[in-house]
Amino acid sequence: MPHFLAPPFELPAGRDARLVKHLEDDDWASATTLLRDVVTPDTTTWKWLVLLAYVRFRDAADVMPDELVSASREAVTLLNRAMEHGAPHDEVAPFLEAVERTLDQLSRGEEALLAKLGSGDDAGALTDEELESVCFLVDRENPVRAAKLFKALADREGPLATASRARAALALARAGQFEAAKPELESVLTRDWSKRPLSDERLALEAVETLLLEHASGAEFVALWHLAEARGTALAFPFPSAWPHQERLFAKCLSQRDIARARALAQRMEEERLELPEALVERFRAVRLEQV
Repeated sequence: MPHFLAPPFELPAGRDARLVKHLEDDDWASATTLLRDVVTPDTTTWKWLVLLAYVRFRDAADVMPDELVSASREAVTLLNRAMEHGAPHDEVAPFLEAVERTLDQLSRGEEALLAKLGSGDDAGALTDEELESVCFLVDRENPVRAAKLFKALADREGPLATASRARAALALARAGQFEAAKPELESVLTRDWSKRPLSDERLALEAVETLLLEHASGAEFVALWHLAEARGTALAFPFPSAWPHQERLFAKCLSQRDIARARALAQRMEEERLELPEALVERFRAVRLEQV
């Protein structure tokens, strides 16, 4: 008997074959991008809802553990919607229970970590790794508080210090305090990142570069871009590497009327990704019609 999620999916515009390929390759990110173009708040096709819940959860579990709480919450919502629209309860329930169990375990772990913070957010009882986890937890709801905790971690001058200084400034900027964060953001660019081999460390640097570029214009924008590209080449981390940074900088190039750079970014995204949001593809088409 075929699995209840077996194709055909009856996705629009011939997406079934592409989705099957992404699932066979465990390419959860591409599958998620494809399904997000299909699943809307009004979607009632239960199979699509279950598929999106599954690939979103797997992407976080396998690739982006920092996203696992939000992915689990989204999956629970999608699975409940699916059952409201006719998904077979006996088939969906085991997956829903597994997601809820994961979410419960994560929540308990987070509560235990947060409980180790002392009065006034004294982090003396936490290891560097525990404090880093607490920083990310707090950052979801209170970036100003997270900025202070990231700074406390950076002040320990351990192996997490360089990236933590960057994340402290980024958190402060997310709280709407860009001008207060700007000196530290600029200081981050002067630090030696060559000894930071992990991609998530270098992504922190790229996030700083992206934010500064979003607040720059004219000659300053061009100079910052060239510096970021040169630094990326030196670190074997081509700028910009992260998908969200690419999309944000594409939008910034358009607002700057830097059409040539926007086209180059569009081409790179098309070459590097198997799936792109349809709205982004439409913007690519439009920018190629622009007169330089």
